[in-house]
Amino acid sequence: RDIVNITQCDLKRTIQISDSARKYVITPMDVPDAPANNAAAPAEMSEPARRGGVITYTTTAVDTGERKEMFGFQARHIKRTILVESSPDACSPIKQKIETDGWYIDFTFGLSCEVGASTMRAPLAARGGCRDRVRINQQGSARTGYPLIETTTSYGPDGSVAFTSTKEVVELSRDPLDAALFDIPAGYVEAASAQELYGMPSVGQMISPPTNRPDEEQSSGPGAVNIKTPGALRVGVVQISNRSGREVSADSLRGRLLAEIQSNGVEAVPLNAISAREAELEAKTKQCDFILYTDLTTLKTSAAKKLGGMFGRVTGVGGIDKTEAKVEFRLFAVGESAPRLQSAASAKEEGDEASAGTALDQEAKQVSAAVRKSRG
Repeated sequence: RDIVNITQCDLKRTIQISDSARKYVITPMDVPDAPANNAAAPAEMSEPARRGGVITYTTTAVDTGERKEMFGFQARHIKRTILVESSPDACSPIKQKIETDGWYIDFTFGLSCEVGASTMRAPLAARGGCRDRVRINQQGSARTGYPLIETTTSYGPDGSVAFTSTKEVVELSRDPLDAALFDIPAGYVEAASAQELYGMPSVGQMISPPTNRPDEEQSSGPGAVNIKTPGALRVGVVQISNRSGREVSADSLRGRLLAEIQSNGVEAVPLNAISAREAELEAKTKQCDFILYTDLTTLKTSAAKKLGGMFGRVTGVGGIDKTEAKVEFRLFAVGESAPRLQSAASAKEEGDEASAGTALDQEAKQVSAAVRKSRG
């Protein structure tokens, strides 16, 4: 279904509206933050580390050369592909592909609206067990920016589409907006729950065998719910909050995070909610055991880039262009207010999205380990 999200910072609430159903759900933002002393990090695993194989991320960014006028800006057409493949001896066998096709412009904006559930910054101890090495290959230097229309598609190991999502800007202006745009449209009815708004099936319907014929295409839209594997643990992944001050594709990065979690033996599905209470409701309808929130807090040019002049020429580091990225994340069990895991991950690679992606890979490993450990 088509869902419109309205964030009303002044009223401390969010509104989700379905035009097709002519219904809406209001969710207050005032969700108390969990006390810091409730967030004990999982204990370090005792088994010795074993060297695994190599997981290679190959990112290809291509500027098609196409340009067109959009909202008074010169938009560029960029296509990107992320291939994730593991070597035969890898601890986490994986074969995934994520494609992003979009039109981008140079545009900056600012919005600060706290919705609770603040992130703790305590680092998680390194874990034992088998560990793979990560190799990053960057091909092409096409620059993205602010997406006016962007479609992200994730493919599974067999080449089938795991999920796809599209976001599109329908209006862009720097002029003051009419307050009525942030009101609930006349004639719309409040839904009893987010499940009703999304038009999702009940839990009983979701666990029943599918009735689709083999030749019928499965829906992959925002309201689609994949049948949960019996005995599996499932994580609902909320959209990544970008607080770095730089433009990156949140959809593409979340696709990579989803794929990496799944490669570690844990089911992962995207959540469309924009507040903690909405996420809780949506997670229950999608049979999630956990909810994952991620903040991209830092993207900055490495200090090595700044070493110019004579010293840079002598050492040969004056031309290095690397980005330092940091993500902070918290993992909640559905129905619990205290996080099971709160931690951070950092990385330094060539390019903003490559660096952020590597940090998210580390996050996925920590989250997957914490989820598996919850089995006791």
